Amino acid sequence: MAAAGTDTARLRAVVVPSARVAATVRGVVQGVGFRPHVARIAAAHGVTGWCGNDDESVFIEAQGTAVAVANFLREVREHAPVLAVIDEMTTSDRDTIPGESDFRIVESRHADGVRTLIPPDVGCCDDCRRELRDPDDRRFGYPFITCTNCGPRLSIIRDLPYDRPLTTMSVFPMCAACRAEYEDPLDRRYHAQPISCFDCGPTLALKDAAGRPLSTGTEALAAARRALGDGRIVAVKGLGGYTLMCDARSDAAVRRLRERKRRPDKPFAVMAGSIEEASRIAHLDAAAVREMTGPARPIVIADTTTDADLAPSVAPGLSRVGIMLPSAAVHEMLLNPTDVVVATSGNVSGDPLCFREDDAFELLGGIADLFVTNDRGIHVPVEDSVLLAGGVGGDLIPLRRSRGYAPLPIRLSPSSDSGVVLAVGGELKNTFAIVRDDRAFLSPHVGDMGSLACQDAFERGVAQFEALHRSSPALLVADLHPDYATTRWAQRHADRTGIPLVQVQHHHAHALSLLAEQGAVGTRVAVAAVDGTGWGEDFTIWGGEILLVGADPLEYERVAHVPRFRLVGGDTAARSPWRVAVGLLRDWGIDDTGIPVAADAPPAELTLVRAQLDSAEPIGVIATSSLGRVFDAVAAILGIRQRITYEAQAAMELEAAAGGCEHGGHPDAAADLPALVADIVERMRAGQPVACLARWFHDGVAAWIATALTDLVSSGRADVAGITGGVAQNRVLLNEVGSRLSRDGIPMMLHRRVPAGDGGLSLGQALAGHLMLAGSSGRGE
Repeated sequence: MAAAGTDTARLRAVVVPSARVAATVRGVVQGVGFRPHVARIAAAHGVTGWCGNDDESVFIEAQGTAVAVANFLREVREHAPVLAVIDEMTTSDRDTIPGESDFRIVESRHADGVRTLIPPDVGCCDDCRRELRDPDDRRFGYPFITCTNCGPRLSIIRDLPYDRPLTTMSVFPMCAACRAEYEDPLDRRYHAQPISCFDCGPTLALKDAAGRPLSTGTEALAAARRALGDGRIVAVKGLGGYTLMCDARSDAAVRRLRERKRRPDKPFAVMAGSIEEASRIAHLDAAAVREMTGPARPIVIADTTTDADLAPSVAPGLSRVGIMLPSAAVHEMLLNPTDVVVATSGNVSGDPLCFREDDAFELLGGIADLFVTNDRGIHVPVEDSVLLAGGVGGDLIPLRRSRGYAPLPIRLSPSSDSGVVLAVGGELKNTFAIVRDDRAFLSPHVGDMGSLACQDAFERGVAQFEALHRSSPALLVADLHPDYATTRWAQRHADRTGIPLVQVQHHHAHALSLLAEQGAVGTRVAVAAVDGTGWGEDFTIWGGEILLVGADPLEYERVAHVPRFRLVGGDTAARSPWRVAVGLLRDWGIDDTGIPVAADAPPAELTLVRAQLDSAEPIGVIATSSLGRVFDAVAAILGIRQRITYEAQAAMELEAAAGGCEHGGHPDAAADLPALVADIVERMRAGQPVACLARWFHDGVAAWIATALTDLVSSGRADVAGITGGVAQNRVLLNEVGSRLSRDGIPMMLHRRVPAGDGGLSLGQALAGHLMLAGSSGRGE
C-alpha cells in the first residue's frame, strides 16, 4: 500500500473553492474499485481532497465549488462500480483547506469495533475477457487476469480492511508494470488487490493424479484441453475450489466420472464455452441469460432443448440441465466457444469442496486423471450458486446461494442495538449466518452435515466468519431437531462458552426466512412451509404445514397440515419411496390392490414393513405430515421411482414426468390430499398415462395449498400469503399455486434472494435471534 499522500491524481485547482464536504459511504465498498471510482469522478469535476478505506466504510473529503462538489457526490453514488452496493452515504460540511491542489487516495486506517461488508467472488468482466484473448495485450492468455470489477474477493481475504497484505495474494510482490497500473487513478486496475501478470503472479501447472508436475502455463492448458477431448477427467482449480470436468457429450466419460465419484444418478451441471452454445442446449429466457452472463456466473437449471446433444447420463430421468458459463479466467482459457463439459464440485460425494492442493490430490486422486492447479491460495472455499429458471412471473428461483451472492448481507428489521447472533442452520444444504449491525451475513454453501469432513468445514467456516467480522455471538440459534450435527455443535459451544442457546422449530424458521428476505417483519402472513423433514413440536416429523405468523413473528399458529401417516424405518424410508407409499396407503385407507407400489421391494422387507404397520408396539415407526414424503409415495405408486440415490430424486423425477402431460394441467384435481391420492390410484388402474397422473397430483397439491392460504387471507386473519421449504422449489407446483392465488386476488410472497429450502434456514434462525435480542421493542413493528 502506498504511503499516505503519495498516491495522487495531481488535480490542479483552477477556481477558488467554496465548499468542502466530508462523506462516509457504507456498504460493499471494498474490493470493488470504489476508491478509484471516487478519484476518477473527482478528476472529472475538478474536485480536490482525499478518500480512503477503514474497516467499515470509504471516507471522503471533497473540496471545490458548491456545484462541483454536489455533482461529484451525486455521481459517486449514482454511478457506483458494478460490484458496489451502497447501503448509506452520510455527509457533513468542513472548512475549506487553502492551497489544496490534488485528490489523493490515502492509506487505509483501522476503526475499532466495526467491520466493512465483504465482497463476493465474481467471474471475469468483459474488459478482462477481451484482454485475455487479445494477442497484443500483455495479459493475453493469462489465467489469473482480474481488475477492480472482477475476480476473487471473499475466497482470498484473510482479514479486513481489504488490502493486498491481508489476502492470499500477499506472497506475490507486484512487478513494476503491475505497480504502475495499481497506482494510476485512471487505470482499471487502480488499487485492484489481486492484480498480477505473467511476471509477478501465480503459476498454473498441470499435474498427474499423484501430484507430479507435467507442464505449466499455456502448455498445461493445451494438454488439459486434449485430455478432456480424449474422454479423461480433469480437476480444475477455480476461484473458490476444485471442479471436476469431463466431456459432457461423451457418455463413456460421464459414466466413468459417475463410477469414480460414486454418484450413480444425481444430475451433473455442465459448463458451456459461450452463451450461444448454452442457449443451444437449454431454453434460456432473458432473466437466465442476464444472470448467467453477469458477475455471479451461477448455474442456471433450465429445460433442455430438443437438439441438445448432451450425454444421456448427465441428468438421467430429468428434462432439465444445470448450465453455467466459465466462472474464472482459467475456464475461459480451457474451453472453446462450442465446448460443453461436465462441471461438478471437486469433492467426494457427501464431503465439502476441495480447495487445498494436498487435500485435492488425496481425495480426488482416485477420481481425476489430471489436475490443473495453481499456487494462489484460497482462504475461504466458495461453491457455485444455483438458480432455477421459469419461476412465477419468469423470475429465477434461488436453490443455492454461494459465489457471487454470499456473503452479501440481508438487512433485518426492526433496527436494534442488540448483540451478535450466530445461527447455525440445518442438516442438509447447510449455511450458517452471523447477525451484526442489523444485517444477516449468510455463509456460502457448506454442504450436508452427515460427514465429519463437512462438520469440520462448518466449524472452520464459523471461525473464519467470526474473525472477519471480529464478532463473538451473544446468542446461538439452532434447529429443534436433537440429532442435527449443527444442533449438537451449538449445544457443545454453548456449554463451553456460556453463550445462551435457543432452538427454533424448523418450519417456523423457514417462514421467518421468507419474512426476513422480504422485509416483512410485522406483516401477518399465511405461510405454506412444505418440505421433506423437520422436527415438530409434537415430536413427529413435520413437512406439510400451513402456518399463521402474526405481527409478532416469534409466535406462530399451526393452522393445518398434511394428514399424518406413518414411516417405517425413518431415514431408511426416506431412501425407499415404496416404504413411504405402503405406510401412506395404509393410513389413508386407500386400497392398493393391483398397484405394484412395492414391485422392487425384497419380499422379506415388504413383509416386515407391513408387520410393523400392523403391530400394536411398532419399532422404528414415526408419524409424519411431510408433503415431501407424499411426493415420494406418489412417485412410487406411479412406478417412477421406488429407491433413491440422492435427496429429492423421486420428487424431481415425478415433476419431470408431470411436464410430459399433454393437457398442460388438470384444474379439477381434488384439493383433499387423501382423496387426491385415492383418485390417482383409481385412474392408474384405469390405465391413464403416468404423465397426466403426475400432473394431476401436482395440481391437486397446489389446490390444497392455495385453498388453505386463500381462506386465511380472505377471512382477515392474514394480509398476504407465502410459500417456503424445499417443496417450494418445485417449479410446476410453485407456478400452479401462484396462478391460483393470483386468480383469487391473493398477494403472494416468494423467495427471491435466499433458497426456500434448507440453504435459507439460517436466515430465519438469524431473524429469530435478532428479534429475541431486540426484545419487546422489536415486536409488532
